[in-house]
Amino acid sequence: MKNTDKATSGISRRDFIKGAAAGAVGLAAAGMLGGCASDNEVKTPEASSAPAGNNVLTAETFTQTKWSFEIAPDPIPESEIKETIEHDIIVIGSGMAGLCTMCSAMEQGADVLMFSAGSQPYSRGGSNHAVGSKYQKAKGIDYSPEIAREIVKTEQTSGTYFMDKKKWERWINNSAESVDWMIDKMEAKGLHVCLEPGYYDPDGVLTVPSASHNFWNEEQPFGALFGAPLQAQAYASHIADMGGEIHYKTVAKYLIRENENTGRVSAVIAQKEDGSYVKYVGRKAIVLATGDFSRNKDMMAKYSPWAYEIFKDTLSDEVDYDAGLVYNGLMPGDGQKMGLWVGAAWQKTYPCAPMINGGVPGPSHAVISNFWGLNLDVRGQRYQNEVTNFAYGAMSVLQLPERTAFGVWDVNYAYTQDQWEPFGHCVDEENGIKAYSPEEYIEMWNSNSNYFKADTLEELVEKMYEGYSDEVKANALASIKRYNEYAKAGLDEEYHVNPEVLYPIDTAPFYGSKVTGATFLTVCGGLRTNDHLQVCDANDQPIEGLYNTGIMVGDFYANSYNFVMPGQNLGAVCCTLSYLLGRELAEL
Repeated sequence: MKNTDKATSGISRRDFIKGAAAGAVGLAAAGMLGGCASDNEVKTPEASSAPAGNNVLTAETFTQTKWSFEIAPDPIPESEIKETIEHDIIVIGSGMAGLCTMCSAMEQGADVLMFSAGSQPYSRGGSNHAVGSKYQKAKGIDYSPEIAREIVKTEQTSGTYFMDKKKWERWINNSAESVDWMIDKMEAKGLHVCLEPGYYDPDGVLTVPSASHNFWNEEQPFGALFGAPLQAQAYASHIADMGGEIHYKTVAKYLIRENENTGRVSAVIAQKEDGSYVKYVGRKAIVLATGDFSRNKDMMAKYSPWAYEIFKDTLSDEVDYDAGLVYNGLMPGDGQKMGLWVGAAWQKTYPCAPMINGGVPGPSHAVISNFWGLNLDVRGQRYQNEVTNFAYGAMSVLQLPERTAFGVWDVNYAYTQDQWEPFGHCVDEENGIKAYSPEEYIEMWNSNSNYFKADTLEELVEKMYEGYSDEVKANALASIKRYNEYAKAGLDEEYHVNPEVLYPIDTAPFYGSKVTGATFLTVCGGLRTNDHLQVCDANDQPIEGLYNTGIMVGDFYANSYNFVMPGQNLGAVCCTLSYLLGRELAEL
């Protein structure tokens, strides 16, 4: 039923509890600029010397040109395949999605085997978004699908509706069941669950309740960033308890599709650490759960070109199947390539959505927020309404000259909240995890080597804009002066920041921050996938026997992964849809 009592719902868009604010995130990366194109990138010849014929890109030749990753390798001779292993279901990849799928299917009695290129169960991050979990209810948070409707609409609008709403419907409507199941699995292995603060937007547009669940233990209490590896290990332990097998350090090479690539996908050829080849036969299903393609520069250049242009110099060429929370690319797109080789279509949404965040660092009034105080560019000028989250804040920074921005605030900013919650650690008084008082927060600023501090605004600007011209410094001081006038009048005449969070910068000491670039973790999407996670061809017809799950599911995201629903990736495609896939595979 729809909750009409806004006083008790705890999640009204306008009346969201302001105390659910978070401390400084401080995750923005150093500069990520410029660089050379990949050797395999399709290039347009110089106009002055462009030869005639097929070397010139046209609309026709562009669509007909094949990239290196689209060309299937030669099959391994049968004589070199030393072993054949058969199970009903073969899952490829020991990340969160694959492990959740296998655990869910085995719990229903399915015969499943997993193999993985990595050496261990692993995942990144830790936030799992859910709608209406038992833990939310226990905490008095009313977050039903009816209440989530407005938030979902905001998210889908930000993606200009270029996503598969059927998959979203399955996630929202089954989220509570799947996350409750996950909570039980994690707690059985000694992990604690907690809820991260929501995001309060004074304008109501981006407001979302406490919906991200993370898991932690005494050895690793930082659940928001490092809870996922703990979850992966817990899933693997449950699988072992049920007698399941996981073969590590085994790299999938290509799929076998019967009837000359027109029939059922029935097997996958893989290579072990010792160089020998093995054939895994899936009598009922092959599930791809191999992660993203951000370490494949050619795939990035084709499917996420604007992110590739920004981050190409930081993307690693080295394949590391055990990559942790790194910002130089994660996986090489093995599953996506194998699907393409057997006739799978690419997702309809273009380009694929990168996961970028950062924004301007500084005291955060809301978890995962851009710094809401004064933001300046390298010219000393404001460039946006600062009250947004750190994904959208990062997008703005990436559009600026030098991809560089600054934040400015004063000591009184600490007193705009009664307490500041630490990012990544849920406040848990019983376990000694407390929010910061304003005085404690100021001490954190004073000890932060990435912040500037000064007794006058002139001194602060000199430190922040060291190496810039006197004109730029004068612009910055003038921008601060105008901002103070707006704050005192309660009316921002430039970018119309809500006066509720418009604070003057007039009390020493003064503080500043600087950021160049943003963090790029991964890229979302891949093979065309229906709402039951069957991989489809160009006619939207499922390829029999082939499924995929996790971040490589096509058409779940569009434009960017914007963190408006924080923890959506782990909560949706890696938990709920994977949980449902396991249940359905067990029924085959």
